[in-house]
Amino acid sequence: MNKRFVLCILLVIILVFSHAALFARGFGNIAIGAQAGFIATGIVVDIDLGPIALNAGVNYPLGWTYIAALAGGSAAAFPALFTVTADVTAPFPLGEDFMLKLGANTVAFTDFQAGIIGIAGACIKGEYWIPNRNYGLFVNLNVPVMAYGVIGELTGDDTASGMFFDPALPLLGLFTTTAGVLWSF
Repeated sequence: MNKRFVLCILLVIILVFSHAALFARGFGNIAIGAQAGFIATGIVVDIDLGPIALNAGVNYPLGWTYIAALAGGSAAAFPALFTVTADVTAPFPLGEDFMLKLGANTVAFTDFQAGIIGIAGACIKGEYWIPNRNYGLFVNLNVPVMAYGVIGELTGDDTASGMFFDPALPLLGLFTTTAGVLWSF
């Protein structure tokens, strides 16, 4: 492996871990909230763990369901699927009240029984914390680069799984982008 490449990776790791004490969210390490988006409208939990932050959400594809209903479908035409979101990011404070988080994310459809279909890629999350308050606003922009799935009975022998990459997958970020509010405690 090239020595310059290894040196660059080490420099990036040092920069990421050196800013752990500078957070815009000074009220606590856990925040809960709500987000709205085309395929992910629901609740989220955001946990800061020093140099990384974890974000998880359980959502419903409200926009997708609305379009299916307009197209002549009914509630039965769209199965009872949930959208599960998860992000692992590195926070970069850009001021007293603004935080930029860069990392990886996944958005998956599941019914918690028969299978899961999702996309994974990079994410950019901006958080603005209202001064002297314990709540803030966020926008989470996603850039998917991979699709994956496990279809069939998860406990049976008829399970099919796979993943694929496509140059058009980043366009799905238009539908997976969310905005919302977080409350820190």
